[in-house]
Amino acid sequence: MTMLGKLDWSAVPFDQPIPLGAALIVFVAAAAVLIWITVKGYWPYLWHEWITSVDHKRIGVMYIVLAALMLFRGFVDAVMMRTQQVLAIHGPGYLPPEHYDQVFSAHGTIMIFFAAMPFVIGLMNFVVPLQLGIRDVAFPTLNSVSFWLTATGALLVNISLVVGEFARTGWLPYAPLSETTYSPGVGVDYYLWSIQISGVGTLLTGVNLATTILKMRAPGMG
Repeated sequence: MTMLGKLDWSAVPFDQPIPLGAALIVFVAAAAVLIWITVKGYWPYLWHEWITSVDHKRIGVMYIVLAALMLFRGFVDAVMMRTQQVLAIHGPGYLPPEHYDQVFSAHGTIMIFFAAMPFVIGLMNFVVPLQLGIRDVAFPTLNSVSFWLTATGALLVNISLVVGEFARTGWLPYAPLSETTYSPGVGVDYYLWSIQISGVGTLLTGVNLATTILKMRAPGMG
């Protein structure tokens, strides 16, 4: 057993043009953005003002940006599924069955846990301290940790469709589909890790906001 568990080079889909092509496009786009940031010298600004920020407004904005990115990813999944359904009327379509199941499972997971919830949490992060008349939430550093846990979970969902696989069980992986008999690969592991890591972040955010509302509101607020 290695640190990567059951993952090895066979987990990279060299024989599947769709996920491999999508991965290459994302890699090239990400590399272009990183090079542009480096050339412009924006790393110090991003590091100090955003990545390590504990300001509730900036963290709220980062949550909303993450939600927008994952909403786009979920929209792409929806288009892929509808296209497959149209093309599969008179033929097999363009997606292998196991790939379609992964896209279907990832779509539901993304839209609920990594689009809707981060958007609501980001809005609350931005607005609640302003409504209460305070400078920040009760635990600013914990607020930052919560966001990066959520972002890590979102990253795992995206990586899983390129390296390894995502769950093929639907976005609520009930047994027996989630058992090793029907899901022997790493897909369910990806699902569990992504949801649990982001779930810890969401739980900490809930504790943070509840403490903020109950203990830090301005005098005279009922």
